[in-house]
Amino acid sequence: MYKYLIIISLLLIIASSIKAQDTGKLDVEGIEIHQDTSSHSPKLAGLLSLGLPGLGQAYNKKYWKIPIIYAGFTGLTYLVIDNHKNYIEFRDAYIARIEDTPGNEDLLPQYTTENIRVLKNLYWKDRDFYIIMTITLYAIQALDAVVDAHFFAYDMSNDLSIRIKPSIEPTLGTYQTNATGIGVSLNF
Repeated sequence: MYKYLIIISLLLIIASSIKAQDTGKLDVEGIEIHQDTSSHSPKLAGLLSLGLPGLGQAYNKKYWKIPIIYAGFTGLTYLVIDNHKNYIEFRDAYIARIEDTPGNEDLLPQYTTENIRVLKNLYWKDRDFYIIMTITLYAIQALDAVVDAHFFAYDMSNDLSIRIKPSIEPTLGTYQTNATGIGVSLNF
């Protein structure tokens, strides 16, 4: 337990030192312009999320995602443990059935040997699948934190619109004619 706390503490210390603290100054024709480079860091969000799942989302102020992440981890952990328990039960029953040594009791008499083997393999594959899904969830939540940090200061104006309307344009040439068409107007 203490190993994990030490690792998480080290990750937090390393991640906090990565954040840029420098505020640069540009001098353009006598006018001093201050550039703030200590903006929201995607690298820090990713490292925080790798250190403790959900911490990158908290850094990005997307608190509503944290319960979803932990619900996913809880569900997947339950499935891994349950499938592992069933795999061990059917593995032991299969070993006891095929060894056929005196003193071995039949653990699952209601199943045939072939059924026990098939169910053992099924629980084994399901357990491994849910372990892979847990690792995938871990990677996705870290990637989500990085992407959210990139878009943290993205200006989402209310004037994002598209207008499509009919258009009539005069044509160039010797004859005075008009061309009709569709006009598209984007506002951003």
